[in-house]
Amino acid sequence: MLDILKSMLFALCMVPIVMGGIMLLIYGIGELFNILSKAQFHHSKK
Repeated sequence: MLDILKSMLFALCMVPIVMGGIMLLIYGIGELFNILSKAQFHHSKK
């Protein structure tokens, strides 16, 4: 019984950490592509 509670608590603690990590990864990739696209196109399109 105690093992189940421990694993449940561990899972509940890990879910927000993993979600935050995935969100940071997506944000980081977005920023990286933003910087790359700004570096490639210096001329402004009219």
